[in-house]
Amino acid sequence: MKMSIGGASRLGAVTVAVATASVAGCGLVGVGSPPGRPSAGPPVTLTQHVVPSALVIVTTGPESGQAVSGLVAGTARPREELTILQADTPPRTVIASASPVPPAVVVPGRPTAPPGGETDYQAALYGKRLKHWRDEVAAGRQADAAQTRGEVSGWLLGLRVQEKISRLTASGEVHDDLAAEGAVAASAVTGLEEEVGNVSAGRRVVVLYCDDLSGVLPAGELVGDDVIVVIRYLPTAAAASAAQADLLGAGAAQATVVGSSATAAQLAGLVSAGLGQKAMNELVSEPLLFANGSAALLPRAVRELTWLLGRLRRQGVTAVINGFASTPGNFEINYTLSFRRAAKVASFFISRGVPESSLVIVGHGATDVIGSGTSGVNRRVTVVIEEPSARS
Repeated sequence: MKMSIGGASRLGAVTVAVATASVAGCGLVGVGSPPGRPSAGPPVTLTQHVVPSALVIVTTGPESGQAVSGLVAGTARPREELTILQADTPPRTVIASASPVPPAVVVPGRPTAPPGGETDYQAALYGKRLKHWRDEVAAGRQADAAQTRGEVSGWLLGLRVQEKISRLTASGEVHDDLAAEGAVAASAVTGLEEEVGNVSAGRRVVVLYCDDLSGVLPAGELVGDDVIVVIRYLPTAAAASAAQADLLGAGAAQATVVGSSATAAQLAGLVSAGLGQKAMNELVSEPLLFANGSAALLPRAVRELTWLLGRLRRQGVTAVINGFASTPGNFEINYTLSFRRAAKVASFFISRGVPESSLVIVGHGATDVIGSGTSGVNRRVTVVIEEPSARS
């Protein structure tokens, strides 16, 4: 899931579609072709299959310009609706732009197999033609990926994100608490849906750069959104859990609060996961069982965590530690408990030589159950490791 902040290579898998076109022109032709030449199917169209997504970022002013610019560059992908707003009265639109649709590359059609009864020589010739065609498809995929990267990179350059944010001026009407920024984001999402429809197909991420976790968001304000709140200080577990519970109560599909210890790459990884891209080198531990209502590590959990230490101690490695809980209890209790479990795992790593600065702690409450909601398998922690080798 990791990539360099300056690049833009989070692209979907290549899919192959057979065009309803005529004959390919690489010496492999079909019915009606000159006699004596081998036949081929219709041309093949290669394109990146990318699910539409939307990224909405709310900031308070020019101080977040570099961070926002890096985040946009680090998570850019085709078919993305990008909206950047300044929290103000009324809110200011900094950028509203859609990234390019993936291009298409057409390669010749697949050679038609002999009808049967062919000689060994004819079978060998067909094998060579088939290998040549497959090589052409592989080259076409590479060309399509390169063209897509180039078009997305050009789109990013044209946005001039950092420059535009650095020109913002704060007014006396700026509100930088969680409730105010959530309202700005909700309004932007509503406007986006009215303009282009629900193109995000559930892959919509809202990032709020806040100085204050206060305020109450109305129920239903952020329905279906993955919300990531970035605070310039390190919030307490109780404050982060309460904010996450509030966001869930407002309808968020997922809620994460990160503080000053989160690196740019970790934040980009969280956003990319929400947009549907799994571009990190991911390692998820087995479910780490805790006693009901407890954040104390059981012996099995200690064994599972110990074998991760070697990777976590490597130069440049970072990790997101995700805590979970089972469903009994209310939102706030479960989020607090899940955060405490993730923090306990982080403390285990730190006590064994893993740099504290390389770890991000996230509580998810009971939002991602893997068994029945009351099952003990949901009292767990997962560790997602990001390695430098995964950067593009």
